[in-house]
Amino acid sequence: MSMSLADKLFALQAVEPFAQLRADELLTIATATHLHRFAPGHLLCGEGAMLQRLYVQVSGSAVDPAGNVMQPVLGTTILLTGKPAPFPILAGPEGYVALALPRGKFFTVLTECPALLTGFFRMPLLGVDYRRERRA
Repeated sequence: MSMSLADKLFALQAVEPFAQLRADELLTIATATHLHRFAPGHLLCGEGAMLQRLYVQVSGSAVDPAGNVMQPVLGTTILLTGKPAPFPILAGPEGYVALALPRGKFFTVLTECPALLTGFFRMPLLGVDYRRERRA
């Protein structure tokens, strides 16, 4: 099942930092995304692996192995720093539905929508110290 362009726009606008973007910037991003659905417990990214997409939560959740819910925008830290995931990321107990922006389009979008990059730097990171220590 796919989402209409209007539904993608509403889904993006409901999540920071996308909510701060202009309509034309949201349209650029929405047209580059595809809807992905993951069953509960599905491995989104293994420990030490690299995400190849930015995920923007539509419904459900993504969690760490302890069940802690991840932020609604998943993959910014990994994509921006090039560092692998410090722990596995899984679909939550209700599954995970997200708009996915492929890695190559992610960087194109950042060039076309610099306000998005600024917004990413204002977001809290995954709560991860890349020396492998979880932050409280």
